[in-house]
Amino acid sequence: MKHILFGVLLFATSATPVFAEPSRKVQFRTLCITQLEGLEKVHIPAGKGASKNQEVALYTDISRPIEGVFTSNEAVFYTLKPDPQGKPMRVAVGKTALGKSARQLFVCAPGSGEGDGKLTYHVLAYDDDEKSFPLGSIRAINLSSEPVRFVMAGTPIPPILPGQSTQFPHAKEVNEYNMYPVTVEFQSASGEWVKGQAASWKASDRSREVVVTSGDTKTQSQAVKIFGDFPPWLEKSKK
Repeated sequence: MKHILFGVLLFATSATPVFAEPSRKVQFRTLCITQLEGLEKVHIPAGKGASKNQEVALYTDISRPIEGVFTSNEAVFYTLKPDPQGKPMRVAVGKTALGKSARQLFVCAPGSGEGDGKLTYHVLAYDDDEKSFPLGSIRAINLSSEPVRFVMAGTPIPPILPGQSTQFPHAKEVNEYNMYPVTVEFQSASGEWVKGQAASWKASDRSREVVVTSGDTKTQSQAVKIFGDFPPWLEKSKK
């Protein structure tokens, strides 16, 4: 009797269907650090069975929210090219694992190129809701080939490794205009910190900032781009 019961349980277990990963509806925004020629617009799957294509424009600033449905926990962006029969064929140009939030920010930067599995755009996804990225916060993303650190009103924050990101609040030591000095430094191969940019930032608890660093000290091409961000879904409450 035990053998029969075990066989029934084994059959029930092996007959259990494997369910496909549920689709996720995501409100996302894009930020393209450098637009690549011919790839100012990309596509994601859309429609029943993901047979249709939804166009997504890539801007060099943070876009307005876009709603998309992803059939897995990976967002794949592609362009359309004709196949040998002249029909549109999807060619992936960038992909990234989705975060946990229903709101996402996709940051796109030039990738390592086509061929051998290398994609044209390097894409990173970040949770974009206020709990994950509160007002008054700075999100620093290091796309350079070297560690980067921010010296906030004379106090350095921990270095950010290449390809990594961190969040931190504004400095507390501000002047009468709520301004404070910030120096962005890149670490050279010798371990020395090289000044990349010095500026004054305004402390505010009513907005967010996305700061992206790129380049390296060898070519002296360090770049620091700052994008002010007030979540558009909060605009009604701001008035």
